[in-house]
Amino acid sequence: MGIMGRRRGRRSNFQERLARDRIDKLFLLIDSKRTISPISPERCINFVKLIGKRHNQRLSTSRKMKFCSKCSSKYNSSNSRFRLSKKGWRLISCLECNAVYRFKI
Repeated sequence: MGIMGRRRGRRSNFQERLARDRIDKLFLLIDSKRTISPISPERCINFVKLIGKRHNQRLSTSRKMKFCSKCSSKYNSSNSRFRLSKKGWRLISCLECNAVYRFKI
């Protein structure tokens, strides 16, 4: 390789913006109320995690609270419990994998 070899270092702003847009579209699919969806919510969440890892895109706390990071299931009233502690924490218990997550309010 000569002087104009392979590019190294951080990815371009275009790639990061594209990754953020794809994550936004997947979250819109997850939040949609359609019963017949072309893709399951668990699979959407797996894609979000994959894009986030590959392009180093962090999820906001409000987005992290929408799914279980252990079993990748979308939280709803039948598979999770939301509680508020007196010390200022929001406790989310996943009833499918018995994981407990704490978020600062």
